[in-house]
Amino acid sequence: MSTDKTMLFEFASSFSSDVTTKDKSVYQVQAFRDHLLAKAEYLGEIGSHSLSPLRPGQLIVHTMCRALSLSQSQQLASLARLTHPRHFNTRKYYPKTEIFIPGGLVLGLVHSASARDLHEILHEDATNVSFINNVHPEDSIGAVTLVKSLQENVSGDMESLVVVTIGIKNTSVRDGLLPLEFPPELFEQGMTRREIEQICSEKCPSLTNKIILVTERKLIRQANRSETFLL
Repeated sequence: MSTDKTMLFEFASSFSSDVTTKDKSVYQVQAFRDHLLAKAEYLGEIGSHSLSPLRPGQLIVHTMCRALSLSQSQQLASLARLTHPRHFNTRKYYPKTEIFIPGGLVLGLVHSASARDLHEILHEDATNVSFINNVHPEDSIGAVTLVKSLQENVSGDMESLVVVTIGIKNTSVRDGLLPLEFPPELFEQGMTRREIEQICSEKCPSLTNKIILVTERKLIRQANRSETFLL
């Protein structure tokens, strides 16, 4: 397979320039996903590496919690060429309440917090992401995931899942919240911050101003195949 090198930030060239850009549809082709599905037969020979089976309606309370320090956030923001003062200017903005972690890093924190329990993901596609509350340096980030749907035998022993993951800050998700406390409405897509906060205040006050992100993803992984032995 081949890949194309692209710019991090695309910009349109002037009319006098001879530079031409490729059709955006080229970049929408899921070449890596198609490559994995084509190799499903070979992956099946080495056995499944999925740790646990997943089913629609299953709620996963992830145990992993992570945080980014101010220096880590600034270093990663510099790599991505993010220059907003809210990420860097500690003379004007107080780090613990006014400096923000960039949205891309927040998304990465939430996905990494859920990665252990969804192991092993071969391909993922974020179809919808909503940023709800701001994240500051040293905020601890945890996550909860709901499995919305499961499509088995996509190719060989591969399965496709649609999951919704909610990122939560400064709360020990496993120790401080029970799965029954999570209103199912929170996993719906397209809600505004006001709607989410209203649901939290009415049905789960411990989540008020704690939800930072709601993301829907389509995952492809090897199905968990457990052998049954009859004695």
